[in-house]
Amino acid sequence: MAKARSPQYPAIGLKEAIEKATEVYNNDYQNPIPRAVAAAHMGYQSLNGKSLGVLSAVLKYGLLEGRGDQTRVSDLAVAIIAHPPGSNERVAALREAASSPELFAELDARFQSGKASDQALRSYLLTQKFIPTAADAVIRSYRETKQLVEAESSGYNINDVFEMLAPAPSAEEAARNTFYSQSVLHNIPTASIATVAANSGRPTVTISWVGEKGVSESSIAIKDDRLELAALLYDQAGVQKVIDRLSAMKALLPEKAADLKKEEAAN
Repeated sequence: MAKARSPQYPAIGLKEAIEKATEVYNNDYQNPIPRAVAAAHMGYQSLNGKSLGVLSAVLKYGLLEGRGDQTRVSDLAVAIIAHPPGSNERVAALREAASSPELFAELDARFQSGKASDQALRSYLLTQKFIPTAADAVIRSYRETKQLVEAESSGYNINDVFEMLAPAPSAEEAARNTFYSQSVLHNIPTASIATVAANSGRPTVTISWVGEKGVSESSIAIKDDRLELAALLYDQAGVQKVIDRLSAMKALLPEKAADLKKEEAAN
C-alpha cells in the first residue's frame, strides 16, 4: 500500500525562512552556490529530509531562487534583510514573500486573509488530501507568517512597546514607589513588536512597585516562540498590571501551539 503523502507546503514559517536566508546571505551574499552549501550555511550537515524541506520552504517564500543544484539569495530576500524593520520597503517585501507560497495564497483567497479558525483551516486542508499532521504543520507555518507581517505592518515603535509593557507609574504610585525600574533592551533599534520578539538576546521587561502589603514584581522574557513570565504579586493592582502587559504581547504568539513532535514526524 502506498504511503500517504500531503501536497507540498512550506515546512517553516516566514520568520524562520528569513533567518535561514540571512545565514546564506551572510556567508555567500547572492552568489550562485550548490544546494548542499546553502544547507551547510543554514546549519545542516548534509542534504536530507529535514534540510531539503527547509530549502524548499525558503524557495517557496521566494527568498532563494535557482534551478537544479544551483541556488542563490533572491532580490526579495535582500529587500527584507537590507531594510530596517517597520520600513515601507521591508513590509512590502514581507507581504510579497508571505503570499508567494501557492498554498498560502489559496488560503488567503478562501478565508479572507486567514480570518478563520484553526478548525476551519484544518477541515479544508484535510479535504485537499493533507494528512492530519501535515495539516497541523501548515496551520502553524501559516499563522506564524501572518502574525509576522501583521506585527511589522503595525509600525509600533520600541518606545510604544515599552509603554504597553511597563507604563510609567502614576504620580501617586511614584510618590511611594522606590523600587520601580524598567530594564534596558540592549542592541534593539527602533523597530516593530516582531523584532523585539525575534531578538536572540532574549530581552526582558521588568517592573516593580510598592503595594499595600509588599513589593510586587514581575518580568516577561521574550523568546522566539514563547513568553516566559515570573511574578510575585501582593495586590489586585499588581495582577492587573501583569494582565495588561500580557494582553499587549498576545499578538506575538500563535493562536494555538503546534505539536512539535507531530510536525517533525510529518517532515
